[in-house]
Amino acid sequence: MVQTSEQEKAFLWVIFDGPSPDAHLLQILRRHGFRVEAVAVDSVFSALRTRRSQGGSRKQEPALAILDRLNASRGMELYQQLQRRTRIPILLIVDRESAPLWDRRDDGVLVAPFSARRLLHRVRALIVESPEEGEDAIEVGPFRLNTVRQVLQRGDSIYCLTPKQCRLLAILMRRAGHVVPRRDLIRWVWGAETPARSRTLDVHIRWLRRILEEDPAHPRYLETVRRVGYRFRVPQET
Repeated sequence: MVQTSEQEKAFLWVIFDGPSPDAHLLQILRRHGFRVEAVAVDSVFSALRTRRSQGGSRKQEPALAILDRLNASRGMELYQQLQRRTRIPILLIVDRESAPLWDRRDDGVLVAPFSARRLLHRVRALIVESPEEGEDAIEVGPFRLNTVRQVLQRGDSIYCLTPKQCRLLAILMRRAGHVVPRRDLIRWVWGAETPARSRTLDVHIRWLRRILEEDPAHPRYLETVRRVGYRFRVPQET
């Protein structure tokens, strides 16, 4: 029997074009505990209106929408509409031939063919970092992070972050006081294919320290836990 976490009980949409959805894709997701609804591409917004009318809030929306190998022009149009009209995280599944049309190389795109393990890593990473209701802003100590605008505020100072910097800092701030293993940070921010020994994480930590710390060489907030990972901490004022 498959053991599932709360995250893996999330409700997902698989949006498909054609007579029927990919049964193998649905099977993988359901076998690992996700609640999945297949939605035809022409029915997406009517289905969304129905779900919102049931609960009257974004809590009725899926935790993730998977666009499964849609026709390129149709898929791009739907993708743009979803981005404008919802806050639903999106995973694009594309064929190798159409991948260059999307001009994206982040973990929101999955090129077919792929393994079940790679699919699940991408899905979990996107769900982990999707903003929860009321969590557009994360406040820890003197810092306020707006995850939609991707800006960090400390007092009167405002800093613009890159998408990766914002995602990394959001993970750490949501888990303030707790050590986050580097392998999890790498998987959640850069995807499962990035090696655990990659120096990319360390480079981004250095960039964040230049923003967060008065003395980046002696950090007070973004702490290294040797051989494990990193922790966001707020020292007690004396």
